[in-house]
Amino acid sequence: MALIGTAGLPVTTSAQNFERSWRIGYLSSTEAPGEQEAQHRRRLLEEALARLGYVEGKNLSIERRLLSDQVERVKDAAAELLALQPDLIIAVNTPDVSAVLSLTKSVPIVFVNPADPIGSGFIASLARPGGNATGTTGLTVELISKRLEILREMVPDRSRVGFIAMEKGISPALDVSNQIKFDAAATAARGLGMSITWRPLSRLRDVEALFALIRAEQDQLLYVVFDPLTVRTRKRIAELALEYRVPAVYEIRDYVLSGGLLSYTYLRALNFERAADFVDKILKGAKPADLAVEQPTKFELVINLGTAKALGLTVPPTLLVRADEVIE
Repeated sequence: MALIGTAGLPVTTSAQNFERSWRIGYLSSTEAPGEQEAQHRRRLLEEALARLGYVEGKNLSIERRLLSDQVERVKDAAAELLALQPDLIIAVNTPDVSAVLSLTKSVPIVFVNPADPIGSGFIASLARPGGNATGTTGLTVELISKRLEILREMVPDRSRVGFIAMEKGISPALDVSNQIKFDAAATAARGLGMSITWRPLSRLRDVEALFALIRAEQDQLLYVVFDPLTVRTRKRIAELALEYRVPAVYEIRDYVLSGGLLSYTYLRALNFERAADFVDKILKGAKPADLAVEQPTKFELVINLGTAKALGLTVPPTLLVRADEVIE
């Protein structure tokens, strides 16, 4: 039986998917409804679901909670979704997974991009997750040393790094995740002859105060963590990093598109597409406990050449050759 999916592509499905209608919850503490990059990633997920026979408005309804930077509301939003008795919840990032898991051990959870699902206590192992959660994950912690190496290659004569992440006390799950990241960054920095110091962004999102501290402490480089506060203020962070002439590396490309210098990460969009396969298997009867978590195999280096020039930096040819995307 052929259908037209959300992207206007033919979709093959079986009759069994139309014997009932499915309800999915979607929870993200870092996305805003009108954000272009986030919309693109959600569309990839929805198109992948349609190709598998789950078409929103036909046999699928998706209840979304996009919290922008209201991470403190994530548990309330998770409770709202669970009250709708969904067949499954897609939880995008670390605080989202943590919130849903704190409220249910029975509703299946497909996660997309938690930084460290084992260290965060979400699963027992990648091969045998156990419990009611599985999905895709990034190698966020493992990539930290690579990001610092690239930053070092870009600016070899600087060594004092400021580690920008949201202040502690807003999200316990992110407190754990960001501490894991900082510890990994500190270890990597020592190996590169660098030093690194935590520079918290306040819940008031006072980027000016943050950079006043960075200037006072004479940080020469920045490592910017992807979290609900920094992603909402990424444009201002990039502007002040340029104004104060402090080169910065970011965890995802969205920051570079907003004027940041460079990022190195896995292909996050592909994780959204792959999450659809987990949804399909679970709705067909598989248990999350038995579905191995997928790790990324494709990565991208993105460099904003305009920002590099504005900072007075010459991008080494070795980096330009390796770059997957160069923004002029």
